[in-house]
Amino acid sequence: MKIASIVTYLTIALLSIGQVEAQKTFGTRNGQIIFQSPSDEDVKAINNEVSSRLLDNGTLTFSLLIKGFKFKMAEMQDHFNTQYLQSTQFPRADFTGNITNIKSVNFTKDGSYPVQVTGNLTLHGVTQKVAANGTIVITKGKPLAKANFPIQIKDFGVNAPDVTEKVTIAVNCQYQ
Repeated sequence: MKIASIVTYLTIALLSIGQVEAQKTFGTRNGQIIFQSPSDEDVKAINNEVSSRLLDNGTLTFSLLIKGFKFKMAEMQDHFNTQYLQSTQFPRADFTGNITNIKSVNFTKDGSYPVQVTGNLTLHGVTQKVAANGTIVITKGKPLAKANFPIQIKDFGVNAPDVTEKVTIAVNCQYQ
């Protein structure tokens, strides 16, 4: 009688394990984030060294070094790092959030899927909730994520009234 019970429990356990789906993780170390002001063309920088992970359950993370942003003008890059974002004191920016409508994305079918993203952005040592609309494009099982996060830099303790108060953070990450 005991052997039959053990066999039954083992069978149920093995069937349960077989039904659990593995969570798929996509990643990149060369994602792109563009930091730009809509009112000042000189305030535009690109960082092509963004690490990001996207899980098929909607969890999304980004991490980057502030000094990785490159400006057209060296003087603006210097001001950005020393006066505004103080990259020596606050070397990183991070985002941790979720795609709230991830169930609308079919990772096995090529296509373009509109998504809503919410999460916490840490910039200049300050963490704020942010939200944005974006798109995930699936091509041959590989997602490309795009979104624009408009922020007020004063909300992150950045004092740059002579340059701009509003910026857009544009995300463009091709995952593997």
